[in-house]
Amino acid sequence: MPRTTLATVAANVIPAYVMPAAMSYASALALADHRLAAASVTTIAIPSALAALAVTFGPRGGRRWVRVPVAAALCAALAFVASLALVHFGLAESTLFLDAVPSAALGGAITAARTSYRKKDS
Repeated sequence: MPRTTLATVAANVIPAYVMPAAMSYASALALADHRLAAASVTTIAIPSALAALAVTFGPRGGRRWVRVPVAAALCAALAFVASLALVHFGLAESTLFLDAVPSAALGGAITAARTSYRKKDS
């Protein structure tokens, strides 16, 4: 039975938000790093979730060993451009690059690796 669009989004985007947020927040607690704790639910988790959303609705096809690095590179590039714009206009600090770009790459790669790209039955 095919999954609905909302179920597909939830299955990809929620884990892509929750897991990086939880991992970075746990690291922040262990290191007593207040900046990392604040970034864990915003500049780390949000780009990962947005990358998962982009990959979920991105083009289909190709082999997994090609699809994963391409998705990671594209999501990292998009996060870099968005971060550059936010920093340029003074809406974010330059540390956004260190949080958003790797997180988006990771979210894109994980979603591309776990998403099935079989053709839909018409």
